[in-house]
Amino acid sequence: MENMYAETAVKRANTPMSIALRALIVAAIIFTFFFASITGSRILFALGAVAACLIIWLWPRFNVEWEYIFVDGQLDFDTISGGEKRKTKLRIDFDEVEAVAPLKSHALDAYRHYKVRDYSSLRKDADIYVVVVKIGEEGLNQIYFEPNEKMLTTMKNKAPRKVMLY
Repeated sequence: MENMYAETAVKRANTPMSIALRALIVAAIIFTFFFASITGSRILFALGAVAACLIIWLWPRFNVEWEYIFVDGQLDFDTISGGEKRKTKLRIDFDEVEAVAPLKSHALDAYRHYKVRDYSSLRKDADIYVVVVKIGEEGLNQIYFEPNEKMLTTMKNKAPRKVMLY
């Protein structure tokens, strides 16, 4: 039997919070070095150097990409930080899925009050779909994501009654 496989990746947009946090970190490092040079404090200079090293390590982690992989009825949501560090955030089995539909679909009206997990790009023009799935003890959750056409077709072939494309 042929495997049903599809994958897609989307880059998460920078939120105002992440931009502000970056600016705050850079400003704190600059002020630390400035005050260290004025006061001649070696402790402040060492603290600034440690903070600068920390930001070099931390900076790529602000660049997050979501990858969705659908294989034979199993959907994985992975995060890729800085283009190199991958971590699986969620793995769901399509036996536990209640529905898959576009975000604005009326097929999801009965599920609007459940907890939301947003694994989308956060762009305003994104074509967001929602997976309603039972996750362990939490119960039903809405998962926002952005599948491509191949993934939607593959999911529709696997579970035609659960996947709504309208």
